[in-house]
Amino acid sequence: MDLRLYFHPVNFELLAENQKYGRHSMGHWIGKDTGSFALSKRGEIKVALIGVPEESGTSNKGCSKAPAAIREQLYRLSNLESLRGVVDLGDLKPGKTVRDTWFALRDVVEYLSDSGITTVVTGGGQDLSVGIARAFRGKSDFVLSVADARVDVKTGRQVTGSSNFISRILREHPHLYHLQMIGIQGHLVPPTILAWLREQTFDYLPLGRIRDDFQSPEPLLRNTSFLSFDISAVRQSDAMGQQKAEPTGFFGEEACRIARFAGLSPRLSVFGLFEVNPTLDSRGTTSALAARMIWYFLEAFAQRRSEDPSRDKEPFIKYFVEFEKHGEPVLFYHHPPTNRWWIEISAEEGAGTIAPCSENDYKMAVKQEIPDIWWKFALKTDRLSK
Repeated sequence: MDLRLYFHPVNFELLAENQKYGRHSMGHWIGKDTGSFALSKRGEIKVALIGVPEESGTSNKGCSKAPAAIREQLYRLSNLESLRGVVDLGDLKPGKTVRDTWFALRDVVEYLSDSGITTVVTGGGQDLSVGIARAFRGKSDFVLSVADARVDVKTGRQVTGSSNFISRILREHPHLYHLQMIGIQGHLVPPTILAWLREQTFDYLPLGRIRDDFQSPEPLLRNTSFLSFDISAVRQSDAMGQQKAEPTGFFGEEACRIARFAGLSPRLSVFGLFEVNPTLDSRGTTSALAARMIWYFLEAFAQRRSEDPSRDKEPFIKYFVEFEKHGEPVLFYHHPPTNRWWIEISAEEGAGTIAPCSENDYKMAVKQEIPDIWWKFALKTDRLSK
């Protein structure tokens, strides 16, 4: 596959003239990596940045300008000495229709993922997540995480867009292993939607619960294949360049921490950042925040660890918790160097699963309270094994 056929390349010389970024900047080193990029050397590439200037599927007109605006801001930031092999493939050539763009995005992401390359996508509308999700079609362990103030699902037959893209993904992935909503705000989500999420054994972390324990998104993101981040999850005071701005939401620093958790996840292969609108961003602060989120994602990516008790149990400390009213003990795994926890869930038939969890889940078990994550994955595992 010749990726160059899909993209308008970045003019690094022109950017260097306009931005005057120095030799210690991200732009200098990404430009060097991209300049030496060749199909025969793709094994040396670790992360690919791609822009998708497409806004046909969203009412947020102006967000197609986001990839260029974010790129300019990102290239001004300081270089990451611990990370090499980051290339900027440029902007995806638009299709005749938004569906053509989805298909092209699917082809590119699928090729990069199969080549062991992590992809960072800047849009454009969040409906682009439909094309990205198609790259995971047929993969039984596909986990989608969405950071958003709302839950973009609707019933009935409707044209797919950013306001209902999750519905389209669920229709195309009827056996999606897991959906996780991060940062939703109760006053923006109908109770029927929350009840539906619980019924489907999907996860949702409201903004308030994250404020109480900001480590709570980490186990979810550790188990994620694709994180789709809508900038409307960030409050208006920190991200004015958005159509659905709210006075409540993540602070800018918190959005960067979410991106950092995603970068640390060894399973995550795509990070998408959507709905940034430079035409509403008079001071460029929203594009600057998006660039910093990508910077923290890359900084964490350089520190990824591949510890996984389902593959190698040797580096882990095992904790068996006996329950008075539960037949078998629940097994936890702890990795002291990273202070990460996992829980093993057995199935009635066949093999069970080992899922990321938090230390609080272990503490609940010690108090004879079976953690919610155990019930959720036990039901899910049994259903999938039948």
